[in-house]
Amino acid sequence: MGKLFEHAPCIYFSASDDGTLLEVNNFLCASLGYDAAELTGKNMDTILTTPSRIFRQTHFFPLLKLQGFTEEIYLTMLKSNEEPLPVLINAVRKQVDDMPVCLYTGIVVHNRKKFEEELISAKKSAEAALYENVALAEIKAELQRHIEVLDKQIHQAEKQNHELRQFNHVVGHHLQEPVRKLTLFNSLLQQQNKDADSTPLINKIAAVTGQMREVLSDLQKYLWLQETLPNKKMIELDKLIDGAAEKLSSEFPGVELHIEKDHMPPVEGDEEQLQLLFYHLLSNAVRFRKDPVRVIVTISVTALKLNQFRYIAEKYKYTDFLRLCVKDEGIGFDGAFNNRAFEIFRRLHNESGRGVGLTLCKKIVDNHLGNIKIESEQGKGAMVTVELPLNVVAKNAVI
Repeated sequence: MGKLFEHAPCIYFSASDDGTLLEVNNFLCASLGYDAAELTGKNMDTILTTPSRIFRQTHFFPLLKLQGFTEEIYLTMLKSNEEPLPVLINAVRKQVDDMPVCLYTGIVVHNRKKFEEELISAKKSAEAALYENVALAEIKAELQRHIEVLDKQIHQAEKQNHELRQFNHVVGHHLQEPVRKLTLFNSLLQQQNKDADSTPLINKIAAVTGQMREVLSDLQKYLWLQETLPNKKMIELDKLIDGAAEKLSSEFPGVELHIEKDHMPPVEGDEEQLQLLFYHLLSNAVRFRKDPVRVIVTISVTALKLNQFRYIAEKYKYTDFLRLCVKDEGIGFDGAFNNRAFEIFRRLHNESGRGVGLTLCKKIVDNHLGNIKIESEQGKGAMVTVELPLNVVAKNAVI
């Protein structure tokens, strides 16, 4: 019975405090590929990997010497063929024949590392799922807040649109009718009154009435742009620019408008709105010219990529745009007004018009999800930069 431990289905060995192996059982020898005679008298570091040797010397044995026992200590033994053997060791330190002896028993745990990795993976998966659930709940709450804000904004936009429709009705009917009557009465007054002294006054009334009619017309155009969604299709910009130039030539018969422009690729847009855009851009160049009989306008074209997100911070989606720079050599205006030139009724100098043309230009570009800016200096002309998003067809046409 005394030697039955040699055949026990577990690791057993004993060693002195300096690590000399005193006894080994058959299970240990078979597991490591040694004979008992090959191990007895050797230092136990012989059957441990380098990390386990260090751990035994710095942690395992000091703990065993302090407590008198240790439990479930993980070590990696070294087989005779240099293969590792993972084991869990229990140990006690006893006095045997007035000499301290350390007794070790253990079991082989081939799948321990696999189990640990599975446990760690499962823990990480659980933590990730918990984080995703928390993140999802936060996203849902944030989405709900955005929906509530959006609902209020839609309500406000509907209210403003209703008010704009009412304003458009007032401009289109209630104000236009008095202007028409004023024009008619002034015309009758001119026919009936031949007094030379009153003629200048009647002419001023006619001029002011004409200006009022033009302002009302521009306001109607602005409200039309505000309410009407662009009817987009592929458009040849060359034809629009030529059409706008032809119209201005008939309005200013004594002025030669010369346009130098790059090749214009087609863009997707509303033909009527873009026609109005180029008419006002070229009209400004003609009306605020230096030379009384000749106007030169240069239009350069560049294809580029711009971020679609203009109002949401740290959001990026770059798409194809067409940049058109419309430059004239006219009288220009004070550069201090560059950032305010598109405000409605903003007059840039004494020779300025009604202050609606550039406002209409900006509204048209906004309707096309583009960008517009103007740069000028007094006496050095002005340059308007328009950036319009390109369709796939237009992108393939850019050189």
